[in-house]
Amino acid sequence: MLVRHFRGVILDGAEDRLLGMLNDDLLPRLKAHPAVLAATLSIPLEVGRPREFLMETHWRSVRDLMRFAGDNWRTPRVEPAEEECLASVSAHHYVTMEFAPGSMAGAPPPPTTVVLDDVEIDGTSLLVTWDGLAIHLPPREMAAMLALAARPGDLLASVELARLIWPGSALVGPYDVRRVIHRLRTLLRSSGAPLEIHNLHGKGYGLELPARR
Repeated sequence: MLVRHFRGVILDGAEDRLLGMLNDDLLPRLKAHPAVLAATLSIPLEVGRPREFLMETHWRSVRDLMRFAGDNWRTPRVEPAEEECLASVSAHHYVTMEFAPGSMAGAPPPPTTVVLDDVEIDGTSLLVTWDGLAIHLPPREMAAMLALAARPGDLLASVELARLIWPGSALVGPYDVRRVIHRLRTLLRSSGAPLEIHNLHGKGYGLELPARR
């Protein structure tokens, strides 16, 4: 389960207008959403200015929030009428610990070493070696490399790669995976490593072996 804290600082004199919009429009929509387990709107107990509000929502998963808020789900987004009433907004996301281990259920860890033809991928030393040459990969890029190399020719979906690159974390999505894959591709190509990563839109990423080109 994902918990989202959306905090806003309200401009002086705009409290009633903004809180009315949140209570009458946004809060009912969130409560009616099938992926939202709970939604609450809170204001500070202490009286003072600037006023604040806290919108707390409990989502079934980060993927549900992404489908609701889009790829930039980490970035707070408000409607134009709400923006006129706000001095600032921020959002923080938390995963309830009792649900985190379950996100890895049934997903075997990737091997620490994979040999494909004359290419050796060693997760312990973070090295990819071939023909007497070698390239050092950062840990996340190596995790992606091992996951793809463990199933050459197969397509791995972004959600599956995310579980293997960031074990136990739910606060990652397709954008994070794309960044890691982009860096991995750049490193492999710049070093001349005889491996190529391809992707099929909407399906996932796969490792292409030299013999299969």
